[in-house]
Amino acid sequence: MFKLIENDMANKVKFERENVIRVASQLFWQKGFHATSTRDLQEAVNMRPGSIYAAFGSKEGLYSESLKDYTIQMKSQIEGFLSSADTILGGLRAFVENVVISTKDCSPSAICMLVKANSEFAEKDSSLYELSVDLAAQFETYLTQLFEQAINNDELSNTLTPLEYARFFQVQFTGLRGYFNRPNVAQLAQPMINQMFMLMKSL
Repeated sequence: MFKLIENDMANKVKFERENVIRVASQLFWQKGFHATSTRDLQEAVNMRPGSIYAAFGSKEGLYSESLKDYTIQMKSQIEGFLSSADTILGGLRAFVENVVISTKDCSPSAICMLVKANSEFAEKDSSLYELSVDLAAQFETYLTQLFEQAINNDELSNTLTPLEYARFFQVQFTGLRGYFNRPNVAQLAQPMINQMFMLMKSL
């Protein structure tokens, strides 16, 4: 009986912690680390500053967890689209269409949180900068593995390495997200995504 209660309490604490990180991630993504105040966090996650510091050590600690969660969620989204697609490229196309077209107006920012983090921290030796670089590298490795599968499945030629395809994808995807943050260009989104994948196949 007591063991069951302990497990329920542990699960509740884990859920609440994950929920706080998820909410904080949205706020940090929207405003950036430096522009997000302790008061902003307090109001968003409904926790006193002392509780935030007790749970995460510092604002930096909460941001670190938020950035890690963002990366996990991005991978999870891709995995979801891959699971319902016939090909690797089909899943990646669906992911890009979802981010650039379907959920663009729901996102806290048009800029990838990892890209935002990488450019926000001027001190290249700061721990948060190092974390953003490390997470970006991990995500690139994940994409590289997907493109290796695409080459093995004859979806793409082997004229480029999987890493080169992954880098091409990231540059194109990041550019599309930024471009469609402008007004009166929404009608160009689908044609430009089509061009992105046509170009990738022609490389």
